[in-house]
Amino acid sequence: MESMKDQALQYARLGLAVFPIRPRSKQPLTPHGFKDASKEPQQIEEWWNKWPAANIGIATGQVSDGLVVIDLDVDKDKGIDGRVTLREWEAVHGKLPDETWLAITGRGGYHYFYRDTATVKNRAGLYEGIDIRGDGGYIVAPPSIHPNGHVYEWEQDPMLYPLAEANGLVYEFLSPVPESWYKQPLEMPDQIPDGERTNAMVKLVCSQQAKGLSDEAIRAAVRAENAAKCVPPLTDQELEKEVFPALMRYEKGTAPYQGKDFSKRSNWNVQPPKVKPGPVKLVSIDQVEEKEPEWLITDYMPKGQITVLAGDGGSGKTTVWCAIAAAVSSGSQCFLNEDNPFAEECEPGKVLFFSSEDSAEYTLKGRLRRAGAKLDHVLYLDLTDEHFSDIKFNAPLLEEYIKEYRPQLVVFDPLQSFIPPEVQMGQRNAMRACLNPLIGLGEKYGTTFLIIVHTNKQVGLWGRKRIADSADIWDIARSVLIAGEANDGVRYISQEKSNYGPLAQTVLFRLDSGKIEFEGYSDKKDKDFVTTAQAATYQAPARADAKAFILDYLKDGEKETADLDGMMKAQGISKGTLERAKAELKKEGQITYFSRGFKPKVHYCKLTNPIPSGAVSE
Repeated sequence: MESMKDQALQYARLGLAVFPIRPRSKQPLTPHGFKDASKEPQQIEEWWNKWPAANIGIATGQVSDGLVVIDLDVDKDKGIDGRVTLREWEAVHGKLPDETWLAITGRGGYHYFYRDTATVKNRAGLYEGIDIRGDGGYIVAPPSIHPNGHVYEWEQDPMLYPLAEANGLVYEFLSPVPESWYKQPLEMPDQIPDGERTNAMVKLVCSQQAKGLSDEAIRAAVRAENAAKCVPPLTDQELEKEVFPALMRYEKGTAPYQGKDFSKRSNWNVQPPKVKPGPVKLVSIDQVEEKEPEWLITDYMPKGQITVLAGDGGSGKTTVWCAIAAAVSSGSQCFLNEDNPFAEECEPGKVLFFSSEDSAEYTLKGRLRRAGAKLDHVLYLDLTDEHFSDIKFNAPLLEEYIKEYRPQLVVFDPLQSFIPPEVQMGQRNAMRACLNPLIGLGEKYGTTFLIIVHTNKQVGLWGRKRIADSADIWDIARSVLIAGEANDGVRYISQEKSNYGPLAQTVLFRLDSGKIEFEGYSDKKDKDFVTTAQAATYQAPARADAKAFILDYLKDGEKETADLDGMMKAQGISKGTLERAKAELKKEGQITYFSRGFKPKVHYCKLTNPIPSGAVSE
């Protein structure tokens, strides 16, 4: 389990300002409490080195990049349950976004986390059992300990879930409108200047919606008022994008005129009209044909599904997907299964790729050719083609290409280039809706999809957390492969998720010749390689100092290795660091070990090429 200090530093890396709280308490340890909150690692280290058991406080509001927390309290003695209050509100107004950070408090309540660029004030008692933590407030964060001894816990961890942007429904919850506000007639000014136009037109839509007018009548009224009073009038495009979505927010006769400014909100909570469902038709499970999963690449890439290949820059992702594409195009065995006697060769077929990062002429054709691709089976859309920008995961044009060319494999490199511009990776529901069409295309045409993803820049993470910028890409993929560097030029492909069987072995390979050179398999996973590399990074300065000490100690002549080891120990150099330093110097040819016949059990060490006495070294 991470220490309180490590967790506080992690929150700071997420852009949250933290401060120490007394252990098993909610009382700050610093003189000014949440006003002292900081994102600076040095300050956080100082606090938790002084108070290692301190609880963690997170200051809400603009100091933490617009963090807003809905605090649902539970007090059984008083019969208060904020969770029930929220459910009652949602039954009338609609469900708040729940694909966001979510923590369980020490009393069994919940903290819902959102980001809001506007200023939201700290408010207590907004509803029964519900407080709002914004500017001027703070919350106690996991893994802090409540005074009752219970631990604050994450139900939806920031490492696995995005922080949701507050949408229209959240704003409505944060600022409930008194009934008297919208029962009064709406008065429109004679002239509406730029900056107030959208808000005024939205108010007009909501006001007319509350009266039960038809959509056509409301649109006509808004256009007339816009033309007569807005200076200058909003364009038809602006009305459709920013004003008329308000028609979908409430049923006729119930929509209140909202006093808040929605002109700056880009994420409307738009719901389609309710349609009365038809009769329910269920299927008996005994009528379902049971099927075994099919593989495009045995154990690593299921056929007709989505596979993700993730990795840091320079980890070899492009060369890897080119090798996979080459195997599919030629019907040969993929390097992932090079030493697997049970693996089948790929089913030969066409490959279609969309790449916004590498040139087909200067990079990709050469890599595909060296990998053995049947080049006339590999198709692509040039980055300069006017249609390239229209290729998105949910674009009809994509299905047109798949329907016409029927590729076995489609590669997208990288993920970000094929997400519609209105969708952000952190918007979980929007990302899911964007990616879902690929599942349908896979089932319809038998096409397999390989999506290339850049891992995030945070250090010390592995597996799922390395692509946590979008939890949906992990969830929707049936197989997730992560590429990385092991050591001495060896690289790896570690399968971190497989929906159709146990995780396959990690594949080791080299790129020394510009193409994949299979090195074997390993039982190590991404976590093992990441933690080993991290440890080596920490050890490298100590090892360099040890090597310098050894060379300096031997410059006067040969020494018994036991004496050398004793001197190193006296210098505070660990045994492990010493052994690694000696091993590296021997491998580099700088030191030599030997024994003399009359003392076979005594070993000596000396410089391989000592500097002659009197010589000057530079």
